[in-house]
Amino acid sequence: MIHTGRPSRTVPLIAIAGVLTLALLVFLGVRGRFAFDQQRHLDAARAVLRAPDAVTRILPPTAAGRAQGISGALRFRPRGRLSVLTFHGLPPTVGQERYLVFLQNYGGWLLAGAARPDAHGDAEVRFAAEPRPITIYEVVVTRDVDDATSLPHGAPLLHWFGTRVAPRGAVPFDSDGQPEGSLQPRVGAPAGRP
Repeated sequence: MIHTGRPSRTVPLIAIAGVLTLALLVFLGVRGRFAFDQQRHLDAARAVLRAPDAVTRILPPTAAGRAQGISGALRFRPRGRLSVLTFHGLPPTVGQERYLVFLQNYGGWLLAGAARPDAHGDAEVRFAAEPRPITIYEVVVTRDVDDATSLPHGAPLLHWFGTRVAPRGAVPFDSDGQPEGSLQPRVGAPAGRP
């Protein structure tokens, strides 16, 4: 007597797994193209810079920044997620040195980006993650090697502190009081703050 076994389910399961894997790869490819579309990012930054409702925070230079003629600004839309930081008059960097942009909001410090100036001394950093632009109350721009540390380090060049946006009791990062090339924690600063 011949017994007929149950039909094998491995063939349909393999086919379903293959289709799901292919769909996932297509999805990731489309999302990756969107995420890394440099022209789209450039267009979004231009839209922020040209928007009539854009909020602009001028980043005052430190003593070292004034001596070098450096200027900068943070711009964002009130309900937007994209922060655009523009810089002018930046001297060229050497070796692994970069201009580092540090942002602070209620969650603490964050290294938002690193940039090298073009031949005219201009640079731009675009940042669209947390912290949201409206919550940023301090910006420090330094020149140093990017070591991925989120606390400001390097030669401080630009520094903005928003007293109207900062939480009660917050004090500005003391970058002007530090020797060139080193930012150390302030004496008496709240825990977690330099």
